Amino acid sequence: MNVVLIVFLVLILILAAVFASVYFFQFVPSIRRRPSGPLVDEYLEKMGFKDLVEEGAAWFKSQNPREVHVKSFDGLNLVADFLPCPDAKGSILLMHGYHGFGLKDFAAVVRFFHEQKLNVLVPDQRSHGRSQGKNITYGIRERKDVLSWLNLLNSELVPPAVDGKLLPVFMDGISMGCATVVMSLGLDLPSNVRGCIADCGFTSPYEIICHVLKNMMHLPYFPIIPVARVLCKVAGGFGMKEYSTFEALKNSTVPMLFVHGGADDFVPTEMSIRNYEACTAPKKLVIVEGASHAMSYLTDTARCQQELEAFIAENC
Repeated sequence: MNVVLIVFLVLILILAAVFASVYFFQFVPSIRRRPSGPLVDEYLEKMGFKDLVEEGAAWFKSQNPREVHVKSFDGLNLVADFLPCPDAKGSILLMHGYHGFGLKDFAAVVRFFHEQKLNVLVPDQRSHGRSQGKNITYGIRERKDVLSWLNLLNSELVPPAVDGKLLPVFMDGISMGCATVVMSLGLDLPSNVRGCIADCGFTSPYEIICHVLKNMMHLPYFPIIPVARVLCKVAGGFGMKEYSTFEALKNSTVPMLFVHGGADDFVPTEMSIRNYEACTAPKKLVIVEGASHAMSYLTDTARCQQELEAFIAENC
């Protein structure tokens, strides 16, 4: 057999092996939905936040929130819990993180927001919890779901006053939910969106996937990322570089409160700093020292409540 042909066949086999390994061991688990885990996982329990989360969830459920539904732009049934507030001065949309669900990520803070006289809307993101969907797209498609929820708030859940005035709406996202709400700022959002709280979010699907592969899985960029980019398009229906927070922030005028844990080893704190620097709207950056990923509010509740209360009051 010709040597060139042998080399060619070996290369094909190597590429096929790489393609298969990325598909079955890296790509598929990272974008496919998983069964919803417990409200309090081992990590939260180890960090000592079990009671805070359970108490918050119990309070929320005791208020008998209403289950609401909306159709996504691509036909998925999305599900959320809605808790109205008497004499509300505004509303807040809470978008949870990767492989979580609404109440899991926001159980400890929902009561605080309700006490700020805000109606609270807590969705399960597409491909999570009760919502339909098979693929997770790291905020690419999810950002359009934000617009669906905002429109539902304004049209049905909190309809305009007699004079046509809409109550202010805030958005709060954590981790992938943060990237989701920040990237939604590039869409034509309703005019009553008054502020966005961006908690420990990444900058783009491409950058966070590269970071995880390099720093947590200790895998090389090549050939993993080029293969994964192809698979994202073919099997996931989205591109790693299709959109980013930088693109959304460069023209947005929505006031921003960036929050990030100083000890975050999953989504680097530097990503929020770069988002803050890219933002042209009124903005503030809060680094919570000692807080690990998505733990800022639980780690320093008093400071976070002070910052959140001031941000809401200033922009409501």
